[in-house]
Amino acid sequence: MKLKKFLAAAVASAVVAAGAASVSALNDGEATYCFDTNAAMEDWQTYGSVDEAGAKADQTTLVSKNGNGSLLVSVNVADETDNQFGGFYVNASALGLDSFQGCTVEMSVMLCENAEGFYDNFSLFSDGMIWLATAPETLSASEWTTLKLELPENADNSRVGFTIPTFTLHKGDILYIDDFAVTDPDGNIIANKGDYAVKVITSADSVSSGTNIVLTVLLVVLILVIVGGIGIIVSSAIKRFS
Repeated sequence: MKLKKFLAAAVASAVVAAGAASVSALNDGEATYCFDTNAAMEDWQTYGSVDEAGAKADQTTLVSKNGNGSLLVSVNVADETDNQFGGFYVNASALGLDSFQGCTVEMSVMLCENAEGFYDNFSLFSDGMIWLATAPETLSASEWTTLKLELPENADNSRVGFTIPTFTLHKGDILYIDDFAVTDPDGNIIANKGDYAVKVITSADSVSSGTNIVLTVLLVVLILVIVGGIGIIVSSAIKRFS
């Protein structure tokens, strides 16, 4: 494993430079994994020190970029971990592919509140014949950042996923992941795996009809006051100069 990663360093560094920051053009529901429900979570597997780091990836409806949910990643690192590697991934076979060679992988990420400084180990990766990864320079708790990784045509890799955010002693939620998409070598996005759901608008997210009526009445009154004030000013000016 170490030798393979070392030999991949030159290629990986180029990929990191090219894919660390990009703009996603995905439409709502277009991503391979939308994380709006738990319907496709069985595709995701873990490796490395996930248990030791207390790392979890749970579907949530608290925050989303598109659709009704996202993936919430948290850790519970209580002690120093000797083997500081690991994360979550899907196999190419789960998407009906022989490998991810020539594919493009992307995902959108947003930091949880008070999680600054706890994503030092986080990256989007692919593994198999060669190790490739791209990591964010910075993440925000107020807007989404899209990470993109382009695999070479000869990279016969079988896994794509993301790593454990940190091995620093910490317990809590770290970040949200949404719109994890895989585009095949022909430029076609692998269809959603059945976990897309339209965003549910709750009463807390919308303004009630009663409030709308009150706001409309206030707006009309304000307009009348402004018009009346202008009329008085014009009338006074006419009297003064007549």
